[in-house]
Amino acid sequence: MINKLLKFSAVLFVIFIVWFSFFKTYDHQVFFTVNIPSGTMYDIVSAEVGWEQLNKDLQIKDKEIFKRFVQDLTIDNVPFELQWNFENRNDTNAVVRLNILNKENSLKERYLSLFQSSDNLDSIIFISQAFKAKANTFARSFRIEINGEDTLPSDVHYLYVNESSERNKKAGKMIKSNAMLFSKNRDSLVTKLGNPFVYVQNWDLETNHIDFRYAFPIEEQNSYPVDDKVLFDKLESRPALKATFYGNYSLSDNAWVALYQYAQRNDIAVELTPIEIFYNNPMLGGDDKKWKAEVFMPLKLSTETAK
Repeated sequence: MINKLLKFSAVLFVIFIVWFSFFKTYDHQVFFTVNIPSGTMYDIVSAEVGWEQLNKDLQIKDKEIFKRFVQDLTIDNVPFELQWNFENRNDTNAVVRLNILNKENSLKERYLSLFQSSDNLDSIIFISQAFKAKANTFARSFRIEINGEDTLPSDVHYLYVNESSERNKKAGKMIKSNAMLFSKNRDSLVTKLGNPFVYVQNWDLETNHIDFRYAFPIEEQNSYPVDDKVLFDKLESRPALKATFYGNYSLSDNAWVALYQYAQRNDIAVELTPIEIFYNNPMLGGDDKKWKAEVFMPLKLSTETAK
């Protein structure tokens, strides 16, 4: 019996050595949790500004948007490959798994790690902890609630201005458009009815570029004071996923990412044309953590699965 156990243990040991030496795709793994959706964490870690603050260059060579990316990073003249993976624990919390590979001497790196740490590994752990701290600080500035399936408001007549920007820079464009729309109401050309909203016409996941309408809902009338900048349209009701966002409206696009990932996890086909309805006036100031927006992601009008 003892001989069988010894033989079995020896076989397991050999299997482990073979896997550890030749099949394991990384030398070290670091993982941690953060209090933000995985897509938002992906945005934080994959943004050049964060690496510039650490005096490092960001060189992404492979990626799957909001889920993972692979980068090359040199630490003290030693080339490493960092494999970042982002997974949701739930709708608003994420797990980050960082796999680390020494591209110059992987076997030596992984066997030495069994007995001692290294300055290079400590440097990479420091980087991961810096991003964790940044994410948890960022998480305190907003809150997202996923409400599930709902419907868009029906028969909304509105004036709008077309804008384009990077996703995280839409607030500046909204401020500019607000003046043009407000003048129509101020001059009694229309009667504002309800809360202003953003209606995204195109969201390019690869570039983070968006084309959107900044809009004022108005009462229906026989004609509308349109010009080369201010236009008119009507919003029809349709099924959509809904989230409620609390925080500064410059950050509300994080709710789009949360809804998009919710749709993917639940195999729901959606269109990347989110609509945000704003319930607070930033001009009045106050605690921006209490500002509220309802965010809708329209469902596709087919049975195709979410992409």
